[in-house]
Amino acid sequence: MPRKAQTKHGPEGRYYRKRLPKPGGGWIDVYGKTLTELAEKVTLKQNELAAADAAPKDQLYVFEYAAGFYARRAPHLSAERRKVYQYQINKVICPVIGGKLIREITRDDLEDVLATRAHLSRRSQKETVQILKQIFEAAEDAGAVPRDPSRKLEAHGDPPPKKNALTEPQEEQLLAAVRGLKIEPFVMLGLFTGMRRGEICGLRWDCVDLNEKAPCIHVRRACRWPDKIRPVVSDKLKSPSAYRSIPIPKQLQNYLQAVRDAQEGTDAQIARRYVFCNADGSPVSYSTLRRRWDCVRRRSTASGRELGEKIRNRRIWITLDFTPTPHLLRHTYITRLILGGADLKRVQYLAGHADSKITLEIYTSLQGNAPEDMIDKIWEIFDASDDAE
Repeated sequence: MPRKAQTKHGPEGRYYRKRLPKPGGGWIDVYGKTLTELAEKVTLKQNELAAADAAPKDQLYVFEYAAGFYARRAPHLSAERRKVYQYQINKVICPVIGGKLIREITRDDLEDVLATRAHLSRRSQKETVQILKQIFEAAEDAGAVPRDPSRKLEAHGDPPPKKNALTEPQEEQLLAAVRGLKIEPFVMLGLFTGMRRGEICGLRWDCVDLNEKAPCIHVRRACRWPDKIRPVVSDKLKSPSAYRSIPIPKQLQNYLQAVRDAQEGTDAQIARRYVFCNADGSPVSYSTLRRRWDCVRRRSTASGRELGEKIRNRRIWITLDFTPTPHLLRHTYITRLILGGADLKRVQYLAGHADSKITLEIYTSLQGNAPEDMIDKIWEIFDASDDAE
C-alpha cells in the first residue's frame, strides 16, 4: 500500500514525495512540486508497475516493453515530444535491440544503439540516452530487469559549438537592418525580453503592460507548429518556470507603445490580437515565420555575399557580418543580464529556466574570465614577483 505523501525541502524549494512498494521488496520514490503533479506521477508509475507485473517477464521483449512505456507516457507529453519519443523508439532503439529479451539487455547493447548515432552531435545523442534511461529505469522499478543497464550511459560526440552573444555594435546593426520590416517586432522582443520563439509568437496585447511605473510582459502563452504549418497557441508552456513577468526597458516600451497606438479598433479588440502577427492580428504560420526571418538572413554574409554588397534588382545591402538566429536573440539577452551584474536567481527567473544548472553553466562561462576581470590580479601576482627580484 502506498505511503502517505510527505513534504520535503530541497535546493529549489518545497516538493512532495510518495513511496510506492517495489516488486520484490523495497520502495520507489515519486516526487512532485505540487500535490496534483504528484498524484499524476503516482498514477503513471502505478500503471507502469501493473502493466509490467501482468506481462510474462521471462519472455518480455524490448519492443513490447517500449510500446507499453510509450502508451503510458504519451498522455503526459506535448505533441512535439510525442514525435521525439516515437522516432527514438521506432527508428533508433528498436531496430537495434527491439527483438531481444529486455532482461538480457546489457550496457554493451545500449552502446550498440548509440553507435548508430555516432555521426551526430552530442546533443542529438543525449535524446537517445535520455529515453533509454527512462525506459530501463521504469523497467527496473517494475521488476522487468534485475538491474538498470543504462545507469552510467553517456552521450558521445563533440560538444555543441560555444555560443557568442551579439556585441553592442552588432545589436545596433541588427536593429538597423530590420527597421520597418515585418520581422522587427520579433527581433525587438527577442533582444529585450529573451523570450523563446514560441513565446514571442504566442504573445497577445492583453499580456503587454505598458504603464509608466513598471512596464512588463506577462508570458502566459506559447505558439507551436505541430505539423510545421498551422500555428497552435496554448497556455501550456514548456515548464512551470516559463510562466513569468518580464520588466522591459524604455526602448522596448516606446516601440511597443508606438505599435499599439497604430492599431485600429477598441481596447478589447486590440487585446485579442497578437503582437507579432499576420495582417489580421492572427498568429503567424511556420512558413511565414521562416520567410520573415529570411529577410534578416538575406542581409548577412551568411547568404554567401560580401559585407557592403548590394543584392541585384533589390534595395538590399549586406550589413551584417554575423549569422543571426532566433535563439541568438535570447542568448544575447541572458548574457547582458549576467554581465550587467544581475543576481543568478533573477536571471533564472527572467529566462524561464526550469533547471538552475542551465543558468549556472552560462553564468560560470561568462563571469570572471574576461581579461578585464583578471588583469588586476595578474598584475598583482607578476609585479610582486618582479619586486622580489
